[in-house]
Amino acid sequence: MCTLTYIPIGPDDFFFTTNRDENPKREAEFPKEYLIGESFVLYPKEKTAKGTWMMCHENDFALCLLNGAFEKHIYKPPYKKSRGVMVLEFLEFASTIDFLKYYDFSGMEPFTLLVLKYKDSRSLEEIRWDGETFHYRRLNSSKPNIWSSSTLYNKEAREMRQHWFDNWLGKCNNFSSEEILSFHKTTGKDDTFNGLVMNRNEKVKTLSITQIRRENKIVSMHHHDLKKNKSRYVCFSKKSLI
Repeated sequence: MCTLTYIPIGPDDFFFTTNRDENPKREAEFPKEYLIGESFVLYPKEKTAKGTWMMCHENDFALCLLNGAFEKHIYKPPYKKSRGVMVLEFLEFASTIDFLKYYDFSGMEPFTLLVLKYKDSRSLEEIRWDGETFHYRRLNSSKPNIWSSSTLYNKEAREMRQHWFDNWLGKCNNFSSEEILSFHKTTGKDDTFNGLVMNRNEKVKTLSITQIRRENKIVSMHHHDLKKNKSRYVCFSKKSLI
């Protein structure tokens, strides 16, 4: 939930990959298929609040949550609810615009939410909540992108990570799942503070890497737990009821 890359493949397919930087005590379950309302979704579940930072719908959209909006905010608990629960509640709305119109963001800690849609045509939307208002924009879904959490990475670190990403894009000829996961595992490996796999004195560290892949209209999720050194690959086995 603290580093995210988006790699488009052709006009419709993509890789959506995130590193979760978190307190090691905040463990998560491996992703599996859930029925929410009338839709089947895949996501890893955070054990404490029961929310998630990354979710994909069988044939509609994928979401990824990052902590913070533009710059590091002052922590002012208590907050109304976990931001990961909000990700699941996105399913209650017919569109991103309805979500922005009718969801009550008051009392929520700042966040950045990426909405990647692929039902009819591929599109990419970004929502940032700064604690007082939301900021919405549509992004070019044909262009690769990287995001880093503003709560953990200052402007200089974010720019450095962008530089790493741009250099990798220029050298990579094969945007395979393995190649992208390798970027997320090894980039900045000598920098334990700002590398993509980071560890700040065991208080905050990269716990897992999760990737959503869409290929030939098939959506799947790959999750690698770095602590357990175990991976799980999950595909949809059922069809949504709508």
